Amino acid sequence: MAQPLSRITLLLRERKDELLREWTSRLRNDPKIPQACELNEEDLRDYTPKLLDDLIDSLARSALPGTSGGAIGQEIGSSQSAKLHAVHRLARRYTLAEELRELGALRSVIVDMCARERVPLGGEEAQLVHSTLDEVMVTAAVELERASSAELRRDVVLRELFIAILGHDLRNPLSAIRIAAASLLKREDLTAAVARLVQRIATSNERAVRMVEDMLDLTRIRNNDGLPVEPKPVDLHSICRQVIMELESSHPEHTIRLDAQGDGHGMWDPGRMGQLMSNLIGNAIDYSPPEEPVEVKLHGQKGFVVLEVNNCGIPIPPDLLPVIFDPFRRGEQQHEDLRRSKGLGLGLFIAKAIACAHGGSIHVTSTLDEGTTFRVTLPRSSSSAKRDRHAC
Repeated sequence: MAQPLSRITLLLRERKDELLREWTSRLRNDPKIPQACELNEEDLRDYTPKLLDDLIDSLARSALPGTSGGAIGQEIGSSQSAKLHAVHRLARRYTLAEELRELGALRSVIVDMCARERVPLGGEEAQLVHSTLDEVMVTAAVELERASSAELRRDVVLRELFIAILGHDLRNPLSAIRIAAASLLKREDLTAAVARLVQRIATSNERAVRMVEDMLDLTRIRNNDGLPVEPKPVDLHSICRQVIMELESSHPEHTIRLDAQGDGHGMWDPGRMGQLMSNLIGNAIDYSPPEEPVEVKLHGQKGFVVLEVNNCGIPIPPDLLPVIFDPFRRGEQQHEDLRRSKGLGLGLFIAKAIACAHGGSIHVTSTLDEGTTFRVTLPRSSSSAKRDRHAC
């Protein structure tokens, strides 16, 4: 014998269109859901009538013995109709807050209609109605997160593809500028004023080349899960002295002190080691007042070499320390000293990648009394580098 339909089941079935009209009217009059006014009646309803049909059928079935209203509500709330409703709203540029507000309005319309008609909403039926709408809200949040993650991944891929193409295409014109500037500087008939201008062009071109190389390194690191290196027998003491000589030449107002001790020999990529040291020492110069020397220590120990670079500029804010090695993080600092830095904010990120690629590690401490110190530990052997490359 068929179970008689409950009053709420009959009410929702007979007054479904009226309920939907009241719901869409509330949406259009809600200033916190501006997107609703841009949709016609059919688009505004979209998959909601199907959700209501599923709810009404489930209310009828919930009267059967042994049926759990909560379980049925979860099934409806995560159904294909619920997912399509969420996807439709996302395609219309709804925010999650707007979508949840819509579903909250649907709940209110059902409750208000039951109250007006004096139809009790309680027990298993109330559980079914609320669990259904709760699950639809969860489905909306999940679909929004999925769509946002996919869009973010696309943005990252496109941005890094753009960086790679831009970096590659800039190499040729920058190389032409370098060659032209070098040729001009060799001319004997160059006046002192013109020579200064050409030297400024050459210096700016070198900075642009470094930016391009940083962009390309960023792409390599993201795409290959690490920076490619070619270790060979080198002396870090010699590389460090060369880097300091170049930086002193370009920053004559600063003093760089080197304390080199122990054995500096090991298996490292010489170009990358020079890049790491240049990034760290150059960063220290950028954040140091000219009257304060930059201290560089390079100590060879058993099995590894330790590089420390210290400056006495303004300390790094504590909340920035955990993310100081993230790309482009420099732009979030508010120090006055930052105005002298002309990089892209990739130097520390690349320095860490170089250390990790050699099986090493890099850490930073920063206090008002001790200044800011970057400490790099580099194992001497290439076997240690391969073993520890992904550990930092």
